[in-house]
Amino acid sequence: MASLAEAFGAAAGGVPPLPDLPSELCSARTVILLVIDGMGEAQLRRHLGDTLLGKSPHLALDSVFPTTTATAIGTFLTGLAPVGHGLTGWHLWSEEVGETLAVLPMRRRSSPVPAPEAERWAERILNLTPFADRLPVATTHVMPAWIAHSPFNRRMAGHVRHQPYGATPDLFTAVERAMAGERDRHFIYAYWPDYDTAAHDHGPDAPLAVGRLRGLVAEIEAFVARRQGADALLLVTADHGFIMAPPERQIDLADHPDLADCLSLPLSGERRVAYAHVKPSRRAYFAETVVERLGHALWLVDSASLVDGGWFGRGHLHRHFLSRIGDFTLILKEDWTILDTRPGDRHHPMLGMHGGVSEAEMRVPLCWIAL
Repeated sequence: MASLAEAFGAAAGGVPPLPDLPSELCSARTVILLVIDGMGEAQLRRHLGDTLLGKSPHLALDSVFPTTTATAIGTFLTGLAPVGHGLTGWHLWSEEVGETLAVLPMRRRSSPVPAPEAERWAERILNLTPFADRLPVATTHVMPAWIAHSPFNRRMAGHVRHQPYGATPDLFTAVERAMAGERDRHFIYAYWPDYDTAAHDHGPDAPLAVGRLRGLVAEIEAFVARRQGADALLLVTADHGFIMAPPERQIDLADHPDLADCLSLPLSGERRVAYAHVKPSRRAYFAETVVERLGHALWLVDSASLVDGGWFGRGHLHRHFLSRIGDFTLILKEDWTILDTRPGDRHHPMLGMHGGVSEAEMRVPLCWIAL
């Protein structure tokens, strides 16, 4: 994002640009950034090597920590590292509103629907400068219609033009509408979530998930063929990769009531990286017992030490960041996951998982195709 800011003549925020990017980044009339949710470097190599995207020039990058959509989208939409935007995972403890909530849909932890307070929460929690508002060029967002006008997206998008789309074949139709409406330099941010959904439900290598991914790449190929000579640069990247997460390698704190009783709040974050807010009087017991009982499956780390070590990136510390990551961070090893089941909880079963620190989750491609 710093490279994009610099290419459009905006401040990069003290972050050095990536090396070896194409010269068209600074000269193309239109730059399109397409984020394919879940398409890690492993998925590109394994399933798309024979496609235009697989054969295009690309860099392999590290994603943000944790390797999850809420945190990475926060970086795409603000240009800030997680330490600056404060979106620490799917479930976020917000002291501003006194709730643990799923931040993207703005719903309470155990609720299946957005909260009635979602608009007000978005204003209070997402008090950030959008990336688009830093750019001296027009920006268009091409988002699924069910996301485009959500409280989260409206607050994080900034002053952009919206081109919502429905099904996958409509995505590049929306991109082309955006391209047709601009004569000057123009940035288009596009997001596609369908592979991620299928990979969670069926596994990242399941035929349904791979079929969706290859279907999108066919749309990319058709778009590139139609738009040759358009003076545009298409960048394609992802927010994270994927691993398989076997149900038998899942820890539930409901099976460890003494540890659950140590918590002052439910676990937040992700199933692969979870934040533990622990009662002051129980911190020593919690730390010792977690290491002794669950050390085969996870690392227990002092959360503040991760900030000091740059795990969440560098930059100005979000004022609520430390409260959101609690006392300890549980980083799951190998293919382990963790849940904190409370009364009324219904956990969506997931075969595919991300959020952790494995190479498969962390490494994402940045591909480019000049038009």
